[in-house]
Amino acid sequence: MQKQGRQWFPTMLSRSRYNERVRDLWAVFVKIQQALALELGQTTAAYEVVDCVPLPSCSNAQALKHGHWLWWGTRGYGGTHGGWYWGDQAVVSVTPQYVITGWLIGPANIDDRQMLQALLSQRQGGYACLTPKPWRPWRRLSAPAFVGPLLAAGNPAPAACYVADKGFNGFLWQQLWYTHYQVSVLTAPHRNAHRVQWPSSWGKWLRSLRQAVETTFAILDDVFDLSTLAAHSRWGQQTRFAVATAAFNWGIWLNRQLGRPPLAHATLLG
Repeated sequence: MQKQGRQWFPTMLSRSRYNERVRDLWAVFVKIQQALALELGQTTAAYEVVDCVPLPSCSNAQALKHGHWLWWGTRGYGGTHGGWYWGDQAVVSVTPQYVITGWLIGPANIDDRQMLQALLSQRQGGYACLTPKPWRPWRRLSAPAFVGPLLAAGNPAPAACYVADKGFNGFLWQQLWYTHYQVSVLTAPHRNAHRVQWPSSWGKWLRSLRQAVETTFAILDDVFDLSTLAAHSRWGQQTRFAVATAAFNWGIWLNRQLGRPPLAHATLLG
């Protein structure tokens, strides 16, 4: 376009100036994603599924180098494939129809339940870094260095019910969420839990409900390169994540209009 399209775009921006214009619109992309979520049936969803996804900033080898521009990254563990990584993580909430309703980005080295606490508290009126009363002094959790952007948390789940994996369980945490926000978080108990024992069929049923968020993460990674955002600042990181989630919801909406499978994002523009 720089060589052959100047006659149509005489004031074409440079790449750096264009990226700055896009970053200025990050809140617009968040609003588009949320408006599409309402259009696609968020208010009628019986529950929402939440989980955390890694946002690697660089390789572990790169992170060991002094003076790396990703100075804010932390070392975390998890994701679909497991293993250690360097960067951040995002907590994402989706409907059973795979529609993204809200998300937040935070450090990779904090507890998944702290990420969910940030999402739920912001949805209920304002971010609050609450933790359950510790049963051991060393279990006390400190406030994360960064969680945001708070605008992206989205609207409360109408049914006030969230389905999550074992990383979000814990009687005291779930009691906190129900007491403060009247929200139920359904998880399978740990194998060594003494309060309740689930039959294997219940675990399979719960995993089938959680498949929505796993499929969403797979498409975000395969189609929108979620694991390689290559952002050089938090501003750029949240912008690129906002663009990906807005494009994901828009893809579902457009596929429905065209009578295509709702998750056929990879061939939508082919």
